[in-house]
Amino acid sequence: MIDKTTSRVIVGLLVTAGVMVAAFAWYKARDAASPDAGAYKNIYDVDVPQSAPIPVDYRLILLTPQELAKAPLADVFVSPLGDDNGAFTYSAQGFGAMNAARGGRHTGQDLNGIGGENTDEGLPVRAAGRGLLIYAGEPSPDWGNVVVLLHRLPDGRFVQSLYAHLKTISDIPLGTIVGREEQIGTVGTAHGNYLAHLHFEMIESIAHEAGMPGYGKTTFNRINPDEVLEKYAPDPAMMIPDPVIALKDVQQAAGWEKLLENLYRDNSMEALDKILPKEQQEGALEPAP
Repeated sequence: MIDKTTSRVIVGLLVTAGVMVAAFAWYKARDAASPDAGAYKNIYDVDVPQSAPIPVDYRLILLTPQELAKAPLADVFVSPLGDDNGAFTYSAQGFGAMNAARGGRHTGQDLNGIGGENTDEGLPVRAAGRGLLIYAGEPSPDWGNVVVLLHRLPDGRFVQSLYAHLKTISDIPLGTIVGREEQIGTVGTAHGNYLAHLHFEMIESIAHEAGMPGYGKTTFNRINPDEVLEKYAPDPAMMIPDPVIALKDVQQAAGWEKLLENLYRDNSMEALDKILPKEQQEGALEPAP
């Protein structure tokens, strides 16, 4: 027969063993819930708190110091649609306009061609000012294609210009300096969700802003685009093409000159492939009659 002392020891050992098993099971479960470094989609995942909603919206991440350092000075802004002053366009819905059906005030400005409806679909959309391309893509179907440029104002503030509902986006790599008036896309309908128009925003922010709410009880950190265009309007007497565009033209011309040198030097079909579409290559090397 087991005495009281022995039974207490046995019970104590069983309790201790149970606690150790439970602690080990908890540790393994926690370890399994924490992915190793190779499982992260990008470098920011490690900073996401476990209580954060899934999926995490990476557009809320701050711009990097490199992006802020590369942001070019933008001392002139022009209309992104129509001519520099917005001729042949009108604002269908202004900045801050109350839209009860959408649940708040408009955070941007809807620019349309004067023909109305979808007559402006496909018209070129230009960069309102010299900027750094920090976003080009589709944050959601309702937004359609979106382009965002980062600008540094003369007073040192960082602002972004956002161009939404685009039909197409120009083939410009992220991190590229875009010249004022350089084409960045075309007017679209966001997959037919709206009549064709350009949703244009100016935002004071150092975070990625693509796809943030287009309506709200306030206009958030948005700036009235008309005020920006008026304050930084070009002087007609001093207006010249953006040097960034002129530099790109020179670089492109230099690249074509190099390809032509290769073509003439060694009759390189590879160089010809880069210059002419296939339908134009036949007979391109034949001597003139």
